[in-house]
Amino acid sequence: MATSNASHAGFSRLTPSHQPEWTLERVKFEVSNGSRINKRVVDIGNGLLIKHGDHIYSREAEATKLVATHTSVPVPRIYATLYDEATSKTYIVQEKLPGRSLSLVLETLHLNERIVIEQELKKIFEQLTSLDSHAPMGMVGKPFQFLGFHPFEYHGPWVATNLLEFIKWPIDKAAAVHGGPVCGPIDESKYDFTKPFIFSHGDLVPENILIHEGHISGIIDWEHAGWYPYFWNAYIGLRNYYRYPRTWIDIVVHIMATYEEDWNAFDELFATAQMYL
Repeated sequence: MATSNASHAGFSRLTPSHQPEWTLERVKFEVSNGSRINKRVVDIGNGLLIKHGDHIYSREAEATKLVATHTSVPVPRIYATLYDEATSKTYIVQEKLPGRSLSLVLETLHLNERIVIEQELKKIFEQLTSLDSHAPMGMVGKPFQFLGFHPFEYHGPWVATNLLEFIKWPIDKAAAVHGGPVCGPIDESKYDFTKPFIFSHGDLVPENILIHEGHISGIIDWEHAGWYPYFWNAYIGLRNYYRYPRTWIDIVVHIMATYEEDWNAFDELFATAQMYL
């Protein structure tokens, strides 16, 4: 485990029960002296992590706290969020939850273990529905805006105020870049425009699910969280199905309506738009 040398820099030592006054100076010190998990996350010891970088956003902390306030979904406790204007980097100090990524254990799960995780994940999705009408469509803290998948993140915010605008945005953006239409008219019969938007983690795949002693110990990385089309959970869970063992597909189809025709229609439009960017 990482240990803090904070006392050597004039800072009080971190302990599980002691939270210091988090300043930019302090978080930068801890980042430079912690154990790097990846390029965005540092373990600073004592059950704490710091996420940092110019592609880390305060909305992740806001979304995590929103879920913690209104549900019992296991999420990291957020201790501080700081922004460095000089470098345009955000720092999020948060709890380090126990467990390993579900992606690392999927292939070794026994049937009874899979059933337990499946049941717990279903309850998590059910709890998140309590936030469905909490705000208008869009990411937490960003009404009517979404973070587009690659390469759309380089073409401005994904802006939409209703389902049709959401579906059309990638095609319209590609057409603007291409200088003309990139596909025929959208088949609106593929979608149910009567269904409201839902609150979604936005990226709830095995990498963001922690497993400890056979149970879900945490749902992490809420930066994409917000209010999305009704098919979004299934779309995110299944669009890259080929990356995961069959076990993941079985879990997803057992715990939610998959809206396969709906999200496949959207995915075909999205893939067409990608070809022109």
